[in-house]
Amino acid sequence: MTYETEQRIVSLKAFYSGLREGVVRFAHWKDGVQYVGTTGKSLLVAIREINKEEEEGIERIKRNYP
Repeated sequence: MTYETEQRIVSLKAFYSGLREGVVRFAHWKDGVQYVGTTGKSLLVAIREINKEEEEGIERIKRNYP
């Protein structure tokens, strides 16, 4: 893996780390469950989706920048 590829991955991970932090900080409690936004999506589901997006992004970088 090249230095450029590693830096792209580090940047992507930093972005998603910040995204997760923001989602967690603005989650709210209702009936014993943490939710995000106004759509009724639970924090757990939102974090899983963010993690999946991050993994897919890393794979895309690895494919496009060997």
